[in-house]
Amino acid sequence: MIQAILQYLIFLPNVVPPIGWISSDTLSSFPVETFPWALIFCFHRKLILDRLYIVLMLVFAFSTIITIARYGQFTNSIRSYLAFLNASLIFYRIIGADKEEFLGIIKAMLTIFVLNYAVSIVQFLDLFPKILADVYQIFVPRFNPEAEGGGGRGVYGLFAEPAYSANFMHFMFAFIVLWWRWTPFQWKGALMFGSMLIFDVVLNKSGTSIILLGIVFMSFLELKHVWRVLIVSAVGLFIVAYASREMADPPRAIQLVNNIFFTPETDDVFLTVLNESGFRLIGIMAGYLYGILHPFGGGIGSWPVTSILAMEATGIESFEIYYFLEFNDGFYLGIRPTAFAAALFLEAGILGFGVFAYVFFRNFFRFSYRKDPYWRAVFNIFLFYFFFLGIIGDPTPFIMLGLSYVAMVQFSDLLSERDAIQANPTENQV
Repeated sequence: MIQAILQYLIFLPNVVPPIGWISSDTLSSFPVETFPWALIFCFHRKLILDRLYIVLMLVFAFSTIITIARYGQFTNSIRSYLAFLNASLIFYRIIGADKEEFLGIIKAMLTIFVLNYAVSIVQFLDLFPKILADVYQIFVPRFNPEAEGGGGRGVYGLFAEPAYSANFMHFMFAFIVLWWRWTPFQWKGALMFGSMLIFDVVLNKSGTSIILLGIVFMSFLELKHVWRVLIVSAVGLFIVAYASREMADPPRAIQLVNNIFFTPETDDVFLTVLNESGFRLIGIMAGYLYGILHPFGGGIGSWPVTSILAMEATGIESFEIYYFLEFNDGFYLGIRPTAFAAALFLEAGILGFGVFAYVFFRNFFRFSYRKDPYWRAVFNIFLFYFFFLGIIGDPTPFIMLGLSYVAMVQFSDLLSERDAIQANPTENQV
């Protein structure tokens, strides 16, 4: 029963039990916003234990103890360690699932996927019931039942902010594409991709959403499709140019594209993108740089201190970043890189990253990246999360990868049946 409930909760990491000590600011300057439902779900006999992974996590635990002794950041250090564990351990739990549980997890994922889309529409129309919002905010304090009033930000869905909603929707969409064998160049797939584009531009309005959907789409491109993509891209740029000038408060995704392509005064594209990302891009760049300069990193949980040193080492002045001007009087503020790999570089160094990458990615050496566009779509979006932009501690990308792994290894016969249906010459092509 508990495991059945957790199958739903692992897709809602922002749902936090209303227990005072969990979200108390007296314990940490960074209240809990990602609850370890995934870690709790892993406490089961079906968890497949990878010895090298266990050894690595024990080394990370020892590093956490050293960080606590060095900086005294007990709560932040423990949470930093649990973020790595909560995000990645569930992969080994998912690949141990039997067929019944595997299909149950897919059912739970689809339920949350459809519900989040429906709730997003209700929020966009400002029709979300206040009584439900008051109850849900007990579990997700930053939940907003209405569309954002400005800044081009969109709806929250069931999550704590639009970025969390976008992350969930697109990673699960990547798995859905693999499981149901949908391609954007067939009618069913084109409708689904179109539905996701509407979610991104009209509801979620996140620039990251467009990038994630673009990664899934580009994974299916072949040479024969290039001319179609060029036409669609040209039309899309025209729409962006028109919308950015006619809309009073255009979505952030449209603002970003307009600033890069259609704003003559934007003479420094890099700085524009840097500022549009808030603290994310500078934090990621700094994390990689620090890990190269310090091969063992600063220690698990050291990010409140080492991230400031890392950002200063980039040579970019803090007052050039609007985020720090607004939230910390123009001075760098300790932040954790949002990319999983960048966080590893910062806290475990390039050596710790290298070991983790070998331990984890060796599971996928058997899969052909070039021949299978469905696997390529899943893997590409995961790589983007892992190396470029993600949410530390969020298990969704690792769940998606685990589900894809199980689908391709244990239930490849089901995928073969769907491939045969897709190869039917009577299928209408776009």
